[in-house]
Amino acid sequence: MGKPLKILVANAKGGAGKSTVSMQVLVPYLFKNSDAQVLLYEFDDENEDSKSYGDSRIVKTEQVKVSNKNMRDELQNILISDTTLCIDVGANKTATMVIDALNDSGMIFYIDLAVIPMMDGEIDAVSALNMYKSLKGAHPDLKVIFALGRANLSRDMFCQFDIFLGDKRGVTNDGGMIEMIQYEDRLYFPVHDSDAIKYSRQFGSTVWELARINRDIDIELKEAIMNGHDTQNVKLLSFKRSLKKDCTDYLDMTLEPAFKVLDQRFGVAFND
Repeated sequence: MGKPLKILVANAKGGAGKSTVSMQVLVPYLFKNSDAQVLLYEFDDENEDSKSYGDSRIVKTEQVKVSNKNMRDELQNILISDTTLCIDVGANKTATMVIDALNDSGMIFYIDLAVIPMMDGEIDAVSALNMYKSLKGAHPDLKVIFALGRANLSRDMFCQFDIFLGDKRGVTNDGGMIEMIQYEDRLYFPVHDSDAIKYSRQFGSTVWELARINRDIDIELKEAIMNGHDTQNVKLLSFKRSLKKDCTDYLDMTLEPAFKVLDQRFGVAFND
């Protein structure tokens, strides 16, 4: 795969899905392609979402406090290292401080890919576009992908994210904000909403890991029922079976397609 990859995840708006994209999509992707534990740096003084995944075997998390730190030196120390990593940047002032330091110091040139998450709605789309312009202004050749969060499988993507992708229904004939993006950067993947994400946090792991657990829960469940185990144990095993199915479905419908988009954007880098 060549040199260790370094991915930046950023959108100045809060609640854009940065932590979910980082942990549920990018960490498994980097681990799968490097076969080594991924370092996830969470730059945020308020939220420490990555701590929810303390039992994950594919990632090591580091919380970086932004206040009262020299972000230029901090980013140098992180990015110069020969390590596969993902940087999850918090919102609001945190995003401004970290991205400005990244751009001003030239450490942006260490970034192999910037992933810009967003939910549907105008505010998210505008914030995503502004982040794109900031990053590309500092590093015109930077590879970029957009992640569309809480995507609904039962809705057409162009209806749910019409402000960004454009109105394909012909109601407004609006081409969407994506037309302001350079053609080669008009790549995106949906991050579908699922209870699997919520429960994976409770188990301290990622959906990708839970989907790949080599454990025959069917046999355990059948034996528990046949042997007259207490109802709580049966219910727990039944829940775990359902969760395994939800995680497997999520792997097939969301993660694998996202990995293909990432492969497409990284095609040249992987052959270097």
